[in-house]
Amino acid sequence: MNRRDWLSLVAVHSDSWLLSVSFYLGARLNRNERKRLFSLINDLPSVFEVVTDRKPVKDKPTVDSGSKSRGSTKVSVFLFL
Repeated sequence: MNRRDWLSLVAVHSDSWLLSVSFYLGARLNRNERKRLFSLINDLPSVFEVVTDRKPVKDKPTVDSGSKSRGSTKVSVFLFL
């Protein structure tokens, strides 16, 4: 495996682990503290973005007879708050 591909894979797994820990700890917070945690997480780049100097490809929203698509995971996180 190419070193760059391996490092990208490690970065993606690290991002996943960090988000899991933040969800676990965020469950103990009240609504305002969760909002603050959410904004702090979104203000910082992910490990993957730092390692690869690029942003991950996200799903493009589609317009299907007025229905909304969920989009990225960060939108779902906001709905949790």
